[in-house]
Amino acid sequence: MRVDAIAYRVHESPRTEPFVIASGASTSATNVIVRIEGGNLMGFGNACPNSVTKETRDTIVHSLEVLIPGIRGREFETNLDFADAMDKALAGNPAAKAGLDIAFHDLRAQERKVPLYRFLGGGSRDRMRTDITIGIMDLDATVTKARRWVGRGFRALKLKVGIEPAMDVRRVRAVREAVGPEIELRVDGNQGYSIQSAFAVARELAALGVVVFEQPLPAEDLNGMKVLTESSPVSIMADEMVLTPKDAMRVRWGGCAKAVNLKLMKHGGLRRASEVDTVCESAGLPTMVGCMGESVVSNAAALAFALARGNVRWADLDSHVMLEQDVAPALRFEGGDLVAPSGPGLGVRADALFG
Repeated sequence: MRVDAIAYRVHESPRTEPFVIASGASTSATNVIVRIEGGNLMGFGNACPNSVTKETRDTIVHSLEVLIPGIRGREFETNLDFADAMDKALAGNPAAKAGLDIAFHDLRAQERKVPLYRFLGGGSRDRMRTDITIGIMDLDATVTKARRWVGRGFRALKLKVGIEPAMDVRRVRAVREAVGPEIELRVDGNQGYSIQSAFAVARELAALGVVVFEQPLPAEDLNGMKVLTESSPVSIMADEMVLTPKDAMRVRWGGCAKAVNLKLMKHGGLRRASEVDTVCESAGLPTMVGCMGESVVSNAAALAFALARGNVRWADLDSHVMLEQDVAPALRFEGGDLVAPSGPGLGVRADALFG
């Protein structure tokens, strides 16, 4: 596949409501949408600034300006060749690379005339359950939000915690009582707890049937995560501490988690995320595919990845639902599941953004 031309546009959208987690709050989302042309085809990708990789709108734009000359006008036989070319041109900056990587995958799947999830190795399954995330808010607002999302068909909820342990537990308990035992609950600490508070919260979460307790401790606290993982009655999931295959190996060797949250923005796109997932699978660590403040473009790519990888057990692909104005229509949602587009490639186009 030859890369003939590359363009990008910055897209800003207010969130439908302020989003608060242990590490901060936001009222808007920024995405840099990438378009790659190859022959008569166009592929789209998405790069999202985020605090985990420490990329901003400006660093992503700068990175794209560095990366584009190294890949434009070249022929790439495989997705690995493309990813390696980006790494040769620029170190780090995985979210910027993810935008280009997703667009290139979109092109190649269109060339093969198959949906992206099939191009990545998936079978006939075209849908997967996703949760919807509820940020940190007061108890009544949390319960109201949980009931509303369940009423709209979601069968899994992810609750953000990590600021005040006792109140966090009360919020989770109130949601469990409000939605009943059939709704799957996941809890994300976003590095907000000490090990002592994480132990106490984990015991309460186990009694409430919570499935996973995500990154309760700071990413650099490998020993704390190991001790917590060994003792917690709820499965501990790593997120911010795993960006590369080497990070996944460190979690594996250290016994620092029982599951890992993968995100295309953290890893540099679909190709590099597959390398991280392979390490996790070899260690017996099931994975979740999550998102940041991303548009439907990269969430569609992440869904395709989740459908193609047998080690992926959970999907947390909801950020596009929380944007006031996205670059393309939302993914189909049925019975608690996100449904992958059936057309060739990614199945999501952001033509209007490029005029």
